[in-house]
Amino acid sequence: MDNKKISLVNEYDWDVNSKGIKRINDKNFSTVKKALDAKGPGFCLAKWNQVTMHLGTGMTHSCHHPPTHKIPLEELKENPTALHNTKFKKEQRKAMLNGKRPAECEYCWRVEDEAVENNFSDRARKSLEDWALPHIDVIKDMDGSEDVLPTYLEVSFSNVCNLKCTYCGPESSSMWYEDIKQKGPIKLLEGTDNETWSHGWQENLQVFKKREQNPYVDAFWEWWPDLHKSLKVFRITGGEPLLSKDTFKVLEWIIEHPNPELELSINSNLSVPDKVWDRFIDLINRIKDTDNIKNITIYASVEGWGKRAEYARTNLDFNKFTQRYEQLVSMSNMRAIIMATYNIFSVTSFQKLLEWQLGLRQKYNKSGLPPIWETAASVGFKSKHNLDIEKNANWKFGKGDVLIGMDIPYLRDPKFLDARSISHDLVLDYMLPTLDFMADNQVESKYSSKSKGFSEHEIDKLARIVYHRIYFNQNNKTDPTEPDWVNRKDLDVSRAGFYEFVNTSDKRNNTDFLSTFPEMKEFYYECKESVVRLQTGIHGDTSG
Repeated sequence: MDNKKISLVNEYDWDVNSKGIKRINDKNFSTVKKALDAKGPGFCLAKWNQVTMHLGTGMTHSCHHPPTHKIPLEELKENPTALHNTKFKKEQRKAMLNGKRPAECEYCWRVEDEAVENNFSDRARKSLEDWALPHIDVIKDMDGSEDVLPTYLEVSFSNVCNLKCTYCGPESSSMWYEDIKQKGPIKLLEGTDNETWSHGWQENLQVFKKREQNPYVDAFWEWWPDLHKSLKVFRITGGEPLLSKDTFKVLEWIIEHPNPELELSINSNLSVPDKVWDRFIDLINRIKDTDNIKNITIYASVEGWGKRAEYARTNLDFNKFTQRYEQLVSMSNMRAIIMATYNIFSVTSFQKLLEWQLGLRQKYNKSGLPPIWETAASVGFKSKHNLDIEKNANWKFGKGDVLIGMDIPYLRDPKFLDARSISHDLVLDYMLPTLDFMADNQVESKYSSKSKGFSEHEIDKLARIVYHRIYFNQNNKTDPTEPDWVNRKDLDVSRAGFYEFVNTSDKRNNTDFLSTFPEMKEFYYECKESVVRLQTGIHGDTSG
């Protein structure tokens, strides 16, 4: 049978809700993987439908797992869609359509090759999304040379940022860029075989400064009138998006050019000057209660609590962050999600962050009951949680039963900040109790006040991180078939890198790791011992 005549959607049985929408669950992940594999073992819709554009440096990738690659200016001059449709990316698409698995997508191939039951790669997870799956039958019949319009776009207009987060770097933070220009790059493990720059610094890194003419941004605005019509999801990242004039240009465009199917998301550290913040809130208020877009979500970035969060995010005013976040969640018809990129600095205060979020959920998130039930049945949510029942009755937000949420991406680079290298004691004292806290406050039913807890999806995100820590850093691993990470030397490289990084960071930022994280003192000295082992070449077992 001619494969082009087969619908990869209609050929399979899907689990759908009462509205016919495909549910995000293991059954459908399994089904979409079968549909993708029917075309080829490397076929992934994200290579066509999803793109991240780093316009400040002229880089792109699809999806977010493969390394970024340069957008050649000569391609861009002829074709502004080369922001997404580079010749390199087209070669990867052709490989997928011809039954191959591109090397740049090795993150998903590792997951799939583990063959763990119900452990689905992002190839399946992303392809199931409603911005991807409806296009599968059109994409499978392409040859890979086509210029396509993405349906999911992430864009960073520049690296301008007022923070210098520990895991960030000069490509995404102008503060990092200027710090390294003035003080030089941070070299770790100097004099050993593992000598490296802490943040992959390259002297020839091209970053377009705030007031410079940027051909990548110019190409974006040339393409934008057509591009915005195809988008289901549009997410503005940074740098700090609220410090970019292009972010405000987008918001003003949306007011004048509605796209009722668009889900708009904006990342922010919530730390911009008051004048900028007030202008942002004004524009959001003008958009969120209209039909100009489907919905709007603000992703507020923080990974810990109090002074520990401020250590991880240089120049962060944590009190201002919490005040502005609570301002956002008090507004109707929009979401405010904490985006917590979990790393070593998150481990010991993450539960405190979750406790604060849980309190806000109990105050602001909808109960799942129709408003009339909340009053007539005397459930008492208004008196207990200070809810405005009239506001709930007029709720518009398309996915309005969750106003406050938590996204927990897992930091893998730089490796010395990857939580997989923490000690066994920190796992027992902090990681596992934090996971237990989320599980103890899990959503039970949309028809109970427990709907204001953590979703299974959110809990799974942290559970995945705990799983990786336990799996990749077990005691006395000697099996050569295991991943390289469990090798004692690799663990020492990460821990030694962490020790040298915090010491250098403390000198540059006038901070003190041990006074900020006294509970990590023992781990700090274990990391110091790793430096010695690297210098001597004696690595021992993995008992730490």
